[in-house]
Amino acid sequence: MRDHFEHEIRTLATGDKITEPGFYAIRLDRHHNQPCDGYSVTSSTLRTVELRTPADVWAFHPLNPDRYEPPDSTAMRLGRAMAALVEGGLEELEKVVLVLPKNKPNRPMQSQIDAYRRGKGTEAGTRSIEFWAKMDADPRDKITEEQWELLVTMGKELANDPAACAALGGIPEVTMAWQDDRTGIWCLARPDQISFSGMLSDYKKVNTQGRPFNSYVCDGRIMQHGYDMQMAFAAQGFEQLTHNWPDQVGLVFQWDQAPHHVILREIDDEDLRIGEFRNNRALRTIQECMELGRWPGPGEHVGKFIRNKEQRERLLEEMNVEGVAP
Repeated sequence: MRDHFEHEIRTLATGDKITEPGFYAIRLDRHHNQPCDGYSVTSSTLRTVELRTPADVWAFHPLNPDRYEPPDSTAMRLGRAMAALVEGGLEELEKVVLVLPKNKPNRPMQSQIDAYRRGKGTEAGTRSIEFWAKMDADPRDKITEEQWELLVTMGKELANDPAACAALGGIPEVTMAWQDDRTGIWCLARPDQISFSGMLSDYKKVNTQGRPFNSYVCDGRIMQHGYDMQMAFAAQGFEQLTHNWPDQVGLVFQWDQAPHHVILREIDDEDLRIGEFRNNRALRTIQECMELGRWPGPGEHVGKFIRNKEQRERLLEEMNVEGVAP
């Protein structure tokens, strides 16, 4: 059994940069916004390179002066909120979300804003403008009362699952930082929970869009979103900083529909090593992009049209019957 007291978890003063490998207690937004004294990547960066293209990384990158605003959605907001709830309970959830009341006014129309600026705003227009000005000034994600109740209910069901509690019983909100030996790039891994006894885990809220929630769905999400890479990256960081490969690495999936079932999926060593291979390949790709100043997209290479095999065989057979097959 490893001694969890032997590993210091450091904090950073505002404006300071990570300059040496270690475990750091930093906010999630800082984790994703270049907190090191050199270029850094997170698991989401590596997965985007591997599952999409380097251009999809650079298009939204904080170092890109012509970047697009990163997309946001209700699913993403609720995902961040649930991660906060898992990490720190209701107290942490309240730090990251602002609950909008059911009787909130509609957002003001331009005509109401113009009248308000001229000092001729109506009572309804003034209420709307001042309410939304206050809401928009708050940096927290905005959710409805119904969404808050959903998160709290899911949290209670999660807490009632002994296996999930054991898997998520480590230390939350810890960023592992180290420099890749081959590329010199700073690497930042942040699973939802780290246990220095050798367990790493991450939580995933799942919407099945009306389909059944089962292990096949969970395994499909792992492949679709590269969660094997994410957990392998965490295992790499753990090994770099503790000199031990973790004993258990897994994911806790929970259905966002009642009764909010929970499914655990352990990632075995072979699949972690596959994820590690993909992470290292993505790191090399990023290094090349940085050196060349080029972040290629999906149209980088001209390819040949590939017809569906079944359609090809059917059409060739029809052409053969008519004596015009190539």
